[in-house]
Amino acid sequence: AERGMFDLIFFGDSTGIPNTWKGDIDDAVRYGVAWPRLDMSPWITAMSRVTQHVGFGLTYASTFMHPFYVARLLNSLDHITNGRIAFNVITSQRRADAENYGFDELMEHAQRYDRMDEFMEVCRRLWASVDPDAFVWDKETGVVAQVGKVRPINHAGRFFKVKGPLSVPPSPQITPVLIQAGGSPRGTRTAARFVDHVFGGRKALPLMAQQRKDLDDAIVAEGRDPSNVGIIWATKVAVAETETEAKALRERLIARVPREAVGVWLSHNTGFDMSTLPPRFSLRELNQRIVAA
Repeated sequence: AERGMFDLIFFGDSTGIPNTWKGDIDDAVRYGVAWPRLDMSPWITAMSRVTQHVGFGLTYASTFMHPFYVARLLNSLDHITNGRIAFNVITSQRRADAENYGFDELMEHAQRYDRMDEFMEVCRRLWASVDPDAFVWDKETGVVAQVGKVRPINHAGRFFKVKGPLSVPPSPQITPVLIQAGGSPRGTRTAARFVDHVFGGRKALPLMAQQRKDLDDAIVAEGRDPSNVGIIWATKVAVAETETEAKALRERLIARVPREAVGVWLSHNTGFDMSTLPPRFSLRELNQRIVAA
């Protein structure tokens, strides 16, 4: 990736084995759907030792994690990588993840974004709680840092109570590159408050243009400049010597995916058990069932 001049290696993540399909994990385990997945933070440290330029994107869910822990971890990784960390903050839409953090059900959609709003406010205040010039490291006087340039944040909100300040020196970027993938109207409003980039799904060009406009409008409403925020569009690539061979490769890959594995993935990401659908159904019927669920 570094030789190829890539800007970023991004690691998506989830922490539960999919269990919505048929109500169990059997097919997810059998076909390796969204598992196994390691926590990538120690691996990023190892990869940063043999690279100099490529960035590393790490994913954590604001629905389950605590902002002080995440802010401190990302600060530390930014030090280790010399300023090459990006943070993809997600709400998570997967019940299997929620069940590993003490939730019987996944938190309601709008509430998850309310929590993300507060989560990111706390993280950003923690990253700013120690001034870049706070440390003096004076060997003669023994003074390490200047009082007044290290400040508690005294946050007390709906979801979190955090005294602060962050217990580490400011990292090279101070705040890591911030990425978020929410494409819903509620997710767009949250993203507009803090993101550097948005992940966007590949779709018809008019829909992509509309998403860009909606994001720009939300960013302006937050008093920010839309030209400073990018959308990274998802693009799947099949590579071969010729176009014909690339298309054939794509078809072979699709043909090798078992029906059950597809069902596991779709069920995991929609929260609806696709195994309950009849052999033939319309997209309208599918949407109605998902909404009802």
